[in-house]
Amino acid sequence: MSNIDWDFAKLDELIEDRGDDVVVETGVACTCRNHDMYASTILRNNEPASYRRMNCVRCQGDGFFFRDARCVRGLLTGLNPGRNRQLIESGYALAGDSVFSPDRHNDSIADFDKITLMVAQDLNEGQVVMRGAAGMEENAQIPTDLSAAEDRLWYVADCAVWCEDQDGVVYAQGADFEFEAKKIRWIGTQPAVGKLYTIRYTGYPEWIVYTQPFLRFDNGRSLGRKLLLRRKHVHFNTGSQAHTVSARQAEQAVLTSGVKI
Repeated sequence: MSNIDWDFAKLDELIEDRGDDVVVETGVACTCRNHDMYASTILRNNEPASYRRMNCVRCQGDGFFFRDARCVRGLLTGLNPGRNRQLIESGYALAGDSVFSPDRHNDSIADFDKITLMVAQDLNEGQVVMRGAAGMEENAQIPTDLSAAEDRLWYVADCAVWCEDQDGVVYAQGADFEFEAKKIRWIGTQPAVGKLYTIRYTGYPEWIVYTQPFLRFDNGRSLGRKLLLRRKHVHFNTGSQAHTVSARQAEQAVLTSGVKI
């Protein structure tokens, strides 16, 4: 009986033919995370220097900024509740997480790197936004790149699906607002400052590598890597009320070690 071996040419061909091009960016800890070092023992204005608000102009409160964008091809698939049930039931993975297998020769992707698919997708139920929050109360003291007519979105937006405020008033793209990258800019009728509204839109979702890439070998030969991905706004717990990155990450308490897929 002949031995069955990997056909590496076919594996490379599969990724080339059926894979998707994504943008990979290196995740770097933002300097606003001074609690990670000795700065937490330093006072500034009689407050711990580690205390920070969530509207950092460099990282928008994520605690990471992203650099060195490059194009990588690979297979991107959603976690299957059947095949990957153990990952979900054990808490290692959440519904909506994905798996990414880059080409076998790419070994430059690591924890907290960001992956963006270059195909617009519907962001499910949408994002709840408070109109003008960036300029309200203490936020007004923090430098941002938002004008008074702009609110921040989770992702680069493409097309609005629906927009409605807490009073049931509906708004239309082009007449009332427009998109620019990760901003919604109000140009007509708009909610009053402090009002909540929901904006559902198609956009370019971003995933964060949230556990060390799995190295796969067979008889000393690399089979490529497999990465677990989580939507950026879920991974960074964007809806949290915590005032610091460390407190927000503690809320999430994601298990990221000892995972096998």
